[in-house]
Amino acid sequence: MNQPVMSRQQEKALLLEIKQGNAYALESLMMRYEERVFQFILRLVNSRELAEEITQDVFVKIWEGREHLGKIDSIGAWMYTLGKNKAINLLKELTARAAREEYYAKDRDWSIGGEIESEEKGDIFSLVDEAVAQMPEKCQQIFILKRDEGLSNEEIADRYNLSIHTVKNQLKKSYAILRKSIVEQTLLLILYSFLSNR
Repeated sequence: MNQPVMSRQQEKALLLEIKQGNAYALESLMMRYEERVFQFILRLVNSRELAEEITQDVFVKIWEGREHLGKIDSIGAWMYTLGKNKAINLLKELTARAAREEYYAKDRDWSIGGEIESEEKGDIFSLVDEAVAQMPEKCQQIFILKRDEGLSNEEIADRYNLSIHTVKNQLKKSYAILRKSIVEQTLLLILYSFLSNR
């Protein structure tokens, strides 16, 4: 349950104690603000689970960055801003991941032998991200625009002032890099699993 909002003087004194490493002071801060921060973030993300995760991250951030608390004028406003930024970043990350999953599910079959478990899908997406990081810069940029933003070949060509033919060639090259990387890594995982079970 939230306690009454502190005066500016009380807030400064509490932040000073947290800055000096007093964990009980952090607990006191959480008792006063945790529910408020949670409800604020919940309105942004519309998920209790995500709101709880972000709220905890906010207080972890306060503790980890306690040496800089003296620079904060209003801890309440700062926590709301921090929570909002974390919520926005998390939603962007989840949106991008959902776009990647939809792209691969619709246009590419990366699975071997039919249905795969969600954990295995996560492994495959990690392999894909690693492969993308190894692509030449222009090839990588075009692939990401296609995958994450869903741009058409024409839109990508306009953005980079390229011909449609060049865009298609770069995408073809990126798909070849992905296939080669994923096949190689998958074979290594299969081999490792086989040897581990012998």
